[in-house]
Amino acid sequence: MADPIRNLGSDLAEDDRGMIKSLRKALAVLEEVGRAEIPPRIAEVAMAVGISRPTAYRIVQTLIAEGYLSLDPQSGRLAIGYSVLQQSARLLDGNRMRLEALPHLQHLANVSGERTNLGIIHQHRVLYLAGVEKPTLPTIYSRFGKTAPAHCCSLGKAILAHLPDKDVLTLLQAQPLFAQTSRSIVSNAKFMEELATVRQRGYATDLEEHMPQSFCVAATIFDGQNRAVGAIGISGRQFEPLLEHVPLLKHTAETISHVL
Repeated sequence: MADPIRNLGSDLAEDDRGMIKSLRKALAVLEEVGRAEIPPRIAEVAMAVGISRPTAYRIVQTLIAEGYLSLDPQSGRLAIGYSVLQQSARLLDGNRMRLEALPHLQHLANVSGERTNLGIIHQHRVLYLAGVEKPTLPTIYSRFGKTAPAHCCSLGKAILAHLPDKDVLTLLQAQPLFAQTSRSIVSNAKFMEELATVRQRGYATDLEEHMPQSFCVAATIFDGQNRAVGAIGISGRQFEPLLEHVPLLKHTAETISHVL
């Protein structure tokens, strides 16, 4: 039986293909603005995405009109618009794992006195769905939407350790290992050994592999079919105090998994 998705490209008219290319360019522009550490100008976005300035200008004006981008008239720099927040809120409010994990994140933060996080693997990176800052700080740190390389953070290791080897190798091909710090794992063979260790002891670690003076421990969340779908973790400036909370962390992950 023919696969309608696989054969879609051959059935598309030339105009349809042009519209799809335009859509991809628009999404690339939106993503580039979203990932930029410093709000970019249109010319900078055009160069980063690999499109002409006139094309970038038309796309940006459309995204601004729809509320997905905003433009500072004084600096000429772009930022993400509130329409993105509307869509994000709908996604997060409907994510059962996040909703179930939120009170547990708060409890873990209160008990450990450290920051807690919830993450998944999305487009070969760790995507944070929620987080609670340490109780000694005056604000709750949501953290959702941020990403990190999966190979050098405990959340990523905790999930990847329970995925099929072929899925892990696919990720390593798409996102080759690179050093975030001097302690990052950059060998595929060593990384696979690290994942085996994670499976054996039941939790993952980040020993200053993502950022200097930052340590993390994480445990895997499974769905009803025993698939690794996320991870919950605790982060701090020292490693030994985090180990004291590993039993509670693992129990919390099991509790969330049981609900799912």
